[in-house]
Amino acid sequence: MAKTLNVSILGYGMMGTVRAVAYEAVSRYYTNCPIKPVLYQAFTLPVEAEAAKESGWDAKSDLDAVITDPGCDYVDVCLPNAMHYDAVMKALAAGKHVFCEKPLSVTVDEAREMMTAAEAKPELLNAVNFIYRRCPSNVYARQLVKENKFGKLLEARSFYNQSWGGPDTPYSWRFGKAGGTLGDLGSHALDMLYYVTGMRPIELCAMQHTHIKERRDPKTVGSDLAARMNRGADGPQGEMVKVETDDATRIMYTLPGGAIGSLECTRNAWGTENTHGYELYFENGAIAWNYDDVNYLKIYDASKPERGWSRVLSNRGGFAYPSFADGHMYGYRDFTVNACYENMLKIAGADEVAPIATFRDAYNVECTIEAVRSSWENRCWVKLADFT
Repeated sequence: MAKTLNVSILGYGMMGTVRAVAYEAVSRYYTNCPIKPVLYQAFTLPVEAEAAKESGWDAKSDLDAVITDPGCDYVDVCLPNAMHYDAVMKALAAGKHVFCEKPLSVTVDEAREMMTAAEAKPELLNAVNFIYRRCPSNVYARQLVKENKFGKLLEARSFYNQSWGGPDTPYSWRFGKAGGTLGDLGSHALDMLYYVTGMRPIELCAMQHTHIKERRDPKTVGSDLAARMNRGADGPQGEMVKVETDDATRIMYTLPGGAIGSLECTRNAWGTENTHGYELYFENGAIAWNYDDVNYLKIYDASKPERGWSRVLSNRGGFAYPSFADGHMYGYRDFTVNACYENMLKIAGADEVAPIATFRDAYNVECTIEAVRSSWENRCWVKLADFT
């Protein structure tokens, strides 16, 4: 029988809800999972408490008590960004495995401290939820690049666009200094660039923009999931609050070996609910992936006489993670289950299917985010080496 591991989830927003489902499913789906995660406790913010209790969680309001509880083995941080640092540092000090929502923190200095503290305890898991690493299409793309299938990388384009940030969207922490489209969406695109190609930008130039300068502060966001996902639009409304972060970011960058690239992210692209992807152009071919067509990787092989893209279905046997049956489509919940499975493998000392994102990976993303902000503030190109 597999060893059990008690999991405490911090935060009952969308991410906490999804992760709770994943932990309950992982050992049923992966019968070879060496560790069975068991939901133990949850910390909830006051606005989340009612919904958590209705779902049957053992919900607590004392964050420190949940983290340091001797019965807890593993802490999953699903809190607002500004709360990551304190929760992670306390969890590591208490000897807990840590899985943290991205971005790791809101400053380079905090992220560096978190990385250093985690690496000082190699017996503990330190992982960050860059969830798109767990999509089989991207595992396959990474494999093709590692095999040098198409030669030298010439150009890269990354994007992550959503449409929920219009003028009627109420204020939330995502519009404060600890939020922002770059950290929320762009961090995924930056990690995916590194995950697939093994490269990070070495120099960049960026621009950022805030379309909506003020938003109405909701007095409540409701207790049920639908109300929370609606961000309080139907509840009582408070005063106008100044928006302190970006609605949209654009980046141009150079990569090792002479490649060039661009990245765009916005919350104001109507019709794109969650459009994340990349296009990679090599000397002898190309690879493209889009979350709107998540189960397929597009491949262009310039060496073949028939010119055109091929769509390769990645949810079949041999593509990293199993599906219930070949051709049955994957979704976000499956990727979250895959992430929890990878964490259990790592803790057990078993081989990962594909590399998890460590605190060091997330620190490097935070360095790039800081470089972007500096570039826009100073209206200039900046070198990433100056921000590490």
